[in-house]
Amino acid sequence: MTSQKEKHEKDAKRITLAVLFFALGCFFRFVLIGYQTIALICWGIGVLILLLSYLPWRWMRRLIAGLTLTGVLCLCLIEIPIVKASHGDLNTDAEYLIVLGAGVNGREPSLSLYHRLVAAETWLKEHPDSIAVLSGGQGPKEEISEAACMYQWLVDNGIAAERLYKEEASTNTRENFQYSADILQQLNNGTMPQPVAVISSEYHLYRAKKFAEQEGIKALGIPAETTWPVLRLNYFIREGAAVARLWAFGY
Repeated sequence: MTSQKEKHEKDAKRITLAVLFFALGCFFRFVLIGYQTIALICWGIGVLILLLSYLPWRWMRRLIAGLTLTGVLCLCLIEIPIVKASHGDLNTDAEYLIVLGAGVNGREPSLSLYHRLVAAETWLKEHPDSIAVLSGGQGPKEEISEAACMYQWLVDNGIAAERLYKEEASTNTRENFQYSADILQQLNNGTMPQPVAVISSEYHLYRAKKFAEQEGIKALGIPAETTWPVLRLNYFIREGAAVARLWAFGY
């Protein structure tokens, strides 16, 4: 009798814990903006609790536990170069700068884009003779292109318009550098200037520099800090999946 009661209590605790993770995932997914990866992890933990608790075959529970542990270890290994690159380069003196775009809410910069713009404003004021290429096209829910949003924000914050060039055709990081490279060569008498400073969110710098290398650009990384810790964690984990895809498929 006691054994049966203890079993019911354990089952109740497991189900309650799983439900809590499912609810937490819903909170991150549907209440907050930009936390989709954390939401997926919460849901995954909830499913994992139920599988490890109620699958009837021990070998299957061990297999799932082993695969989960292997996945976590692989992610940790992938995160090492991402975290290392997130600190940026010590010396970022360059004649040209590329600012990578991020989402635009209507006509206003998203939080990620705002962080990049703050970093760009600081760098451009510290390097008054430099020229910036603002790279980012227009998404389906954006009233203007990311480049246009960046241009207007920087001009409003004291950066001379003649120092800013808009690249408005790109739809991803690879295209950011493809099209920005064309502009840089035009500005530099047909040759690629070296090195080129690049501003992006800290978690994105590793992959950004890899795409820059593919276009023959020696990139000096300048991190734009993501100020909210949980959001930063969300983006670092998501970036791990993107870097795994880059290593596996080259994009």
